[in-house]
Amino acid sequence: MSKKSKNLVSLNHLPGILLASQAECEHWIEAGLIPIAERRTVQRRGRSVEEPMFDPEAVAQLAPEVPAWRAQGGDEGKEHRSRARRDDGDRAHDDAAHRRRQSVLAPVRRNTGIYIAEDIRRIEGGRGRPERVFAGYRAVFGQPMHVLPDGAPIDIAVEFAFAEPLEVAAVVLAPARVERAELASASEALEAKLLELRDATFAACEQELATWRDELETYLDAFEDEHERQAIVGGIRTALDRLDRIHASDKGGPAGAARKLRQKLDEYRSKAAARRLRHLREAQIREASGYERYAAIFPVARSLNRRFLFLAGPTNSGKTYEALKLAREAETAEILSPLRLLALEHYERMSEEGLAAGMVTGEERVLPEGATHIARTIETLDLHRVVDVCVIDEVQMLGDPSRGWAWTQAMIGAPARLVVLTGAPEAIPLVEHLLAMTGETLEVKILRRKGKLRVEGVPANLNKLTRGDAVVAFTRRDVHDLRTRLVQAGRTVATVYGALGPEVRRAEAARFRNGEAEILVATDAIGMGLNIGPLRRVVFSTLRKFDGVRERQLTAMEIKQIAGRAGRFGHHDEGLVTALPEVGAYAQVEKIIGNALNGEATKLRGKAYVRPNQETVLSASEVLQTDRLGRVLRHLNDTLVAGHPDLRMADMEEMIELATLLDTVDMPILDRLSYSMAPVDGRERMAVELLLDWARQHAANGRVQPPNFGVNTDLLKLEARVKIATTWLWLAQRYPDVYEDPEAVVELRAALNDKIEEKLVATSVSHRRKPDEKARRERGGKAGRQRSNRRPRSDADSAETEPYRARRR
Repeated sequence: MSKKSKNLVSLNHLPGILLASQAECEHWIEAGLIPIAERRTVQRRGRSVEEPMFDPEAVAQLAPEVPAWRAQGGDEGKEHRSRARRDDGDRAHDDAAHRRRQSVLAPVRRNTGIYIAEDIRRIEGGRGRPERVFAGYRAVFGQPMHVLPDGAPIDIAVEFAFAEPLEVAAVVLAPARVERAELASASEALEAKLLELRDATFAACEQELATWRDELETYLDAFEDEHERQAIVGGIRTALDRLDRIHASDKGGPAGAARKLRQKLDEYRSKAAARRLRHLREAQIREASGYERYAAIFPVARSLNRRFLFLAGPTNSGKTYEALKLAREAETAEILSPLRLLALEHYERMSEEGLAAGMVTGEERVLPEGATHIARTIETLDLHRVVDVCVIDEVQMLGDPSRGWAWTQAMIGAPARLVVLTGAPEAIPLVEHLLAMTGETLEVKILRRKGKLRVEGVPANLNKLTRGDAVVAFTRRDVHDLRTRLVQAGRTVATVYGALGPEVRRAEAARFRNGEAEILVATDAIGMGLNIGPLRRVVFSTLRKFDGVRERQLTAMEIKQIAGRAGRFGHHDEGLVTALPEVGAYAQVEKIIGNALNGEATKLRGKAYVRPNQETVLSASEVLQTDRLGRVLRHLNDTLVAGHPDLRMADMEEMIELATLLDTVDMPILDRLSYSMAPVDGRERMAVELLLDWARQHAANGRVQPPNFGVNTDLLKLEARVKIATTWLWLAQRYPDVYEDPEAVVELRAALNDKIEEKLVATSVSHRRKPDEKARRERGGKAGRQRSNRRPRSDADSAETEPYRARRR
């Protein structure tokens, strides 16, 4: 702000400079006689207003013009002066009245001990300016009163607004001088009015309280259970501790204050009863669901004398190999995996070894008669098939808010005599905590990494990566960007990321494993045990990821899980880990990765995730007396395991949103539950709309037509169509009589995957020129260089070579 701006004054300073009234100054400003230097925005009572500012030196120079302005104003000027005199007189009168009222109030406060003050209210005045207006008095008085039967007295406070008694107004508004005796008389009159109001108010309140206490006793007698009665009384008592002042005025009088108190008490009683009913309903639902004693809802598992073996170790420690060996040696076994791709690999491996193998995932079921060894995705666990060995892979997924419920269910409910867990050692505390619920024994076997893992001392150069390197990113866009840059540098590239179907991920991993691709570009999907072969080095392109809620730094466990894929045992003596220069200052990056690999990652502690089953949803629907699945799931989300020492609710927000949309479809609640659990990305609008359309077809016709997609489109749409086909097949597993021709959708998904793989392969290598074309271009380049010595290049020449120059840059 300039020095001149700092010296500006407001409207309030003008009367002193021009020796005029404020009303005259405002009139002259409106007439443009007094110039405004600038306008400033200021805060007044929480609102932004513009205030004119004036240069005091310029205004002082206008002082000689004031008599002429007044003369020119004529009658209008007289009116302004008259109004100014009236305003000044009113202010002086208001100030005198205020001083007299304070003199009246002081002895009243002293004699009664009651807080009393003027009731000053703000109203909109002339020219939009607020004015303070006297509206009477406000008094606050309190008294202990018995509210609950056989209860201690509760302080009841009433704030009463009342008009000024006439005898008081006559004194404070008298135009002549007022004597002390008159002020004392006014104080006595106000005190008498105040005490009369207080006594009448509490007499009316006591009358209402007596009636209310009788009605409360009658109300409580209707409950046979003493605990219910005490719960309601306790709820009212808790609410009374937060009871605010009762506001009353002359309009309602003392009886109005008593009625407001009664309304508050009725509200507290209703809320206490509703709260008690809600607690009863929650208790009923928990009792019916069995989640209070979670382990008891798996009777088959409880009937077995189960043993637990936890093979805990980092990536490349052989824990999965040892677990599968135990499964293969058993007469019957189940292997539970986090991914359909891993279930497929386990199934194929067991089949190759001559075992009677089967496979069950969300979208497919291969169960030959007499199958003894079944590979599953963990969500498809059969809680009734007793086996000798059950392998639960990647047990650290217990800590995943979205899917952790499936690992909790498998650990507590898997019907196996030996349950073998594999995963990171950081999961040991949570595993022990869970098994304390069942009292079953746990043996922990710590495995060490086979081969060294080392952080390189320098960042990696993307253009100088060597065969066997994997570059890790965390978004599909970054994966494709890195892949494009590598291809342009002449490298062959394989790509693995979550949006690809399992078949394509497997094919891409095979290309890298078989040496058809030199470099792998992947997301953290490679950290889940996918067989990617002899990976030599992991190169991080970033150490941050978006986890669905926020962008954050990778955890030590995530870094360790991904980096641990480097240096596969039997192929490399050691694994290497590094990062690209754009990750940041490499000394800091090296320290973060090194601490993650060598330090202790955060242990998984606390509560395990669960999700309500079908029986619980049905029970809640009956108790809540509603068929609205969205409302039922929301209630269960908030209450089912609230306060449970060992369990917490999994993230069900997307499921609840889908359920709320599905509540518009006329179908049974359990069918809507199945649809709400379908593997749909709630952010994909087309996928959600198709799911709703399938549900409507199901409800209306009992038949759902298969999707009919073309395969000639871009990569993004192909990936979305694969997901939609997968969702359709997932539902077909649950409704085989409704979803027609699943074989056609299996073939469609295979064609879509083939097209994706074709596109990835086609763009995974740089297109090298044919020899004769290369020679022709070299000859043309030489001739062009000779011509360039004779004349400048044309714009056309520049445009032709610009792509090449851009690639060089």
